[in-house]
Amino acid sequence: MFRQYHYLNGSLPSTARCYAAIYKDKPVAFIAVVHVRMRARYYRVSRLVVLPDYQGIGIGKRLLNFVAELYTSQTMLPFYILTSNPQIIHGSMKGWKIVRLGHASEGKGNTRMNNELRGSLSRNRITVSLQYVPGRNLLLFT
Repeated sequence: MFRQYHYLNGSLPSTARCYAAIYKDKPVAFIAVVHVRMRARYYRVSRLVVLPDYQGIGIGKRLLNFVAELYTSQTMLPFYILTSNPQIIHGSMKGWKIVRLGHASEGKGNTRMNNELRGSLSRNRITVSLQYVPGRNLLLFT
């Protein structure tokens, strides 16, 4: 249902945990989160999609904040999103800090993640990495 509205056409990692925002018994937004276990352990958003009829009213930001707060409070691990979405980058994203700006790196080594990144559409665009900072003034569901 959400796949056609996201610029990435690849499949989700098999370890992704998926959540949906429901309005009047209809899914209107989707977020997938993956646990990265490398030298540093953290969670990151793999996909965030809001159906076109529901974009621009804050559903995606609220879903993102809700999930970020849930994960950081339960796991005490960092939570990130890599995005080129101007609504997230330039919107009033209280509770988030920019940790990287620019083109994604190519990564070192011949890993599945690095190989996917090299062929990714996001490799050719400017992206921003944001980290959720628990405890800041957040606007969740009111």
